[in-house]
Amino acid sequence: MRRELGMTIALFVMCLGLYLSNPDFLGQSNSINTLRQISMLGIFSIGIGFVIITGGIDLSIGSVIGLTGVLIAKLSSSQAGGLGYSLWIGIPAALGVALLIGLGQGLLITRLKLQPFIVTLGGMLFLRGVSQTIAEGGTLSLGGSPLLRLANGGLLDVGGDALVPYPFLIFLAVIGLSTYALHFTVFGRYVYAIGGNRDAAEYSGISVKRVETSTYVISAGLGGVAGVCYASYIGQMSQQVGIAYEMYAIAAAVLGGCSLRGGEGTVLGVIIGAAVMRVIDNGINMFQLPYEDADSIRRIWRLDPNWTFIIIGAVILVAVILDQIVHMVQEKRRTRRASAGAAESAPSLQAAAAFSAAESPVARAPDRENV
Repeated sequence: MRRELGMTIALFVMCLGLYLSNPDFLGQSNSINTLRQISMLGIFSIGIGFVIITGGIDLSIGSVIGLTGVLIAKLSSSQAGGLGYSLWIGIPAALGVALLIGLGQGLLITRLKLQPFIVTLGGMLFLRGVSQTIAEGGTLSLGGSPLLRLANGGLLDVGGDALVPYPFLIFLAVIGLSTYALHFTVFGRYVYAIGGNRDAAEYSGISVKRVETSTYVISAGLGGVAGVCYASYIGQMSQQVGIAYEMYAIAAAVLGGCSLRGGEGTVLGVIIGAAVMRVIDNGINMFQLPYEDADSIRRIWRLDPNWTFIIIGAVILVAVILDQIVHMVQEKRRTRRASAGAAESAPSLQAAAAFSAAESPVARAPDRENV
């Protein structure tokens, strides 16, 4: 839990700094919107966390989110280009497609033994092309669909804003189910075992292929759930929705303690990582520093929004570097402890060997002859 505690402290310091620079950061409207953004990112970040813990990667999650929203808009929208079916048809159909995508990619990786990076990279481009084809290169509007109330509505309405948005409630449900599955079930232990040592897990009787395939189904399924939320939040879908979302999810998982080597990570860590990513994203727009220019005119310095991907990329690199440093330090400690243990046990082993030699029948044979 050290890494989770460290990230929590870092998150608190970031929020405090942003509040001191701009009190509107903790204003009702911005806080609710940030909570909504954290919830939507956290939903599919937890899914990709399952995959990363097994030692895999899923680069197609952003395209799954976009395709889910495009399918919902195509099937359920009454606007131009939509088929006008009920949301009770559009949403289950879109989620079913997302699950099939995860199943297909999982089978390609486990049955044909293809590299997860290549399979999901190809899936990312393929699915984005499918979304572009369905949307015909444009956008599909949800118009006045009741689905829009999912993102904008919620509980405890104060001043026209719901203090508890519905995406946050969905996020809480995902947290509960994923925490139980990953930390309190045999399936979760299998996930960690596969990430820790795939060969040892297979030799111990774990159905590695089935469990690993399941993690890709979980990732795509939660990507579909996030796609429903994003469709309700944006209100119109195109092939552009979901681009680079996988980078946010991977960064959130890595920041939260999921090692890209596999075998490490917690749901709590992923939640904290998602919060850090969205606070950084929001902070780029909210951070400001007042100053006086040469003419003693009070001005405000703000971060350039064009720096968004620069900062996020730097955060990812720092997280990976810190992960590598932590593993190197831990490996040195294990080696040092093993060497110290071997040195301490050497005299005991020598004494035991001498005693055994003295008590052996061969060693006592001359004494019997003398008697």
